[in-house]
Amino acid sequence: MPERIMMTQYSQASLETAACLWEAILSLRDQPVTNPDALALSLDIRKAFEALGTATLRMTVVGWTDAVDAAWREAADDFTLCFDWDFVPGWIIDHVDWSDPMRPAVIQRGGGEVRCGGELVSADQEQLP
Repeated sequence: MPERIMMTQYSQASLETAACLWEAILSLRDQPVTNPDALALSLDIRKAFEALGTATLRMTVVGWTDAVDAAWREAADDFTLCFDWDFVPGWIIDHVDWSDPMRPAVIQRGGGEVRCGGELVSADQEQLP
């Protein structure tokens, strides 16, 4: 008798969040704005791609979905910009430590707001607690 594979059920909103996370990672990696902070982030993301490979990094990023959904529930009423092109990239900038390419880690950070279209503001605002 074949084994049953247990599949986790996700809502459509969570699937959209996962897709937005991955799009934001690709955008932050491939289309950094021309300031030193965004360029450094782009290089750090590239190092993670090289160290982990696309499939492993993608699954790592998908694992952040619940944290982003929770953060969005707290911010949605007051956030006036787009979820996909502003909130999600901003969340990545604020909450992911890329210093170890083998282990991009979710952390609590300050600053790192994004402008419409995902332009990173100065890293002077991004400080580890």
